[in-house]
Amino acid sequence: MLKLQWLQVHQFRSVKPGTRLLFSPSLNVLLGENGTGKSMLLDLAAAVVSSDFTPLRHEAFDLEYALAADTGRITVRVRNVPEGGEGTSGLSMDITVAPRDMAWPLVIHREGPQLRVSREDDTTDVVHERIAPEVGGRLWLVLMTGGIAWVEKTGEATAAVEPMLAMAREVSAQADLRRFDEGLAHFDQLWRAELRLSRRAEGVLATGTGVASEDLLDGLRKVAAAQWGSARYVLSSENVPFLRDAARLLGFASAEALLSPLETQPQGKYETLSLGNLDLCFVTAAGQRLSARQLGYGQKRLVAFLHYLAHARAVVIADEVAHAFHPRQVRALLEQLEPRQALLTSQSPELLDSLTFDSPEQVRSTFVRCRREEDTGRLVWENLTPDVAGDFFTAWRAEPRRVGELLQAKGLW
Repeated sequence: MLKLQWLQVHQFRSVKPGTRLLFSPSLNVLLGENGTGKSMLLDLAAAVVSSDFTPLRHEAFDLEYALAADTGRITVRVRNVPEGGEGTSGLSMDITVAPRDMAWPLVIHREGPQLRVSREDDTTDVVHERIAPEVGGRLWLVLMTGGIAWVEKTGEATAAVEPMLAMAREVSAQADLRRFDEGLAHFDQLWRAELRLSRRAEGVLATGTGVASEDLLDGLRKVAAAQWGSARYVLSSENVPFLRDAARLLGFASAEALLSPLETQPQGKYETLSLGNLDLCFVTAAGQRLSARQLGYGQKRLVAFLHYLAHARAVVIADEVAHAFHPRQVRALLEQLEPRQALLTSQSPELLDSLTFDSPEQVRSTFVRCRREEDTGRLVWENLTPDVAGDFFTAWRAEPRRVGELLQAKGLW
């Protein structure tokens, strides 16, 4: 799983230039008062991890970052000059892809519609390619285009760049990652999800639009053939893991996902079917049925977050993650984050008080401080220093107390 290793901000809104953050491959908690850019940092991290900069196409920015996994490492510098800004407008990207199983790293430079590809150990550019406009700032498409162009222009076998293409597919798996916000935006978007079935000789294929998770798609694949042609498709919680977990944490006996056909279109020897009008139905021990739309605020948010986790398989980015959750549910959700990387905020002590530490290094890798300079108004994002992390760990280990209280006593939160 590709995770965010570090991020450097040369230019982005009011963030202090030169900001460099290191991220833990597991839990990262942002600390700071309101107005210190915590949500902004989460949105920026989501753009970087999904490597889709199209939402920022009208803003000037200059960023560097690295994504790393067991399969290799990708480092990127991405700059954008909006129309009307100083210099040549447009997006530029300098990318170095170093897959573990590839003999040499590949360097890709993208400037506007032009793509240039070379080997890191050879300064001669061997490929000049014009990329399609829809590639935009999508890193995975740039990687795919660069790898295919390299093969076509050099005559090398596809196997030479297959490790890079595999990493591009890892990036694409995170292409729709967004920040899970403090409200019910994800819950509201869930009802607009559509799933499309295609019935073929080899079986039924399922794809989704919107925020449809793999849990929903996998559950649909399991039952679609048997329910083909039905007026309603019913997915039991046993076939949809996030729904099963939601029923358990909310105290229901079971749950179902219900979908209705929208349209059927024959396509040659295939038949496709669009499903929508999603509803999630929870069943009490007494057999009473309750739509998710009838749940309370905290219950809705828990259902939405579990669905978000089913979609965010490698990296989780969530604002106010403990908001409206019972402490027992907070602990259960933290367990569900493993083995993902998580970037989280919470102004509630419930999240912080669930944390434990094995070393000062773990303290330092867990927390990111967010503050605003009084004299300049610039946002400052920073890791804890080794001394501050060591002092906190010593105090936490010597006197068992709540993490939130200790952070406040140390002036860190």
